[in-house]
Amino acid sequence: MPRIDAPEAIPEDVFDASSMQYSNQKTTLEFTASRSPLIWKDDLSTPAEMRLGPSAILVRPLGPGIDREEAAAIVGLVATELRDRKTPPKRLLVDLSTVSVPSSMAIGLLLELARLAEERGSVPHLHAPRKMLEVLRMLQLDGRYTMVVSERRLAELLR
Repeated sequence: MPRIDAPEAIPEDVFDASSMQYSNQKTTLEFTASRSPLIWKDDLSTPAEMRLGPSAILVRPLGPGIDREEAAAIVGLVATELRDRKTPPKRLLVDLSTVSVPSSMAIGLLLELARLAEERGSVPHLHAPRKMLEVLRMLQLDGRYTMVVSERRLAELLR
């Protein structure tokens, strides 16, 4: 997984560890609750990894499956970020590479994330395993997303 450069220390006005909030930035933020410049992920309650770029949001469910509570939590995270940004991101990037079970909850999550992105004027992009893509094609839902073929391209789109 490519690492994006981040500052050595994250100033207090950018990250409030007590409430897990962050301000909108013109740089990509990746951090943990310990304030190290990595990936934001709250292992206790967040079923997805989220990366924020200046013109994109990337969300990666932790997998291997997605249940109802996880889908609702992911939608809530993305909806909050979309709502709180001063200007909507150009792209919403969804990476299902860690999801090995193409369940109805995973498909419902994809539909809801596409709807949220389109409401805010963002273009939804998807990176997913072949099994998931086959299910989406069969259901004729693959047209809702721009397909992303590699993790490298996904990282490029986040910038």
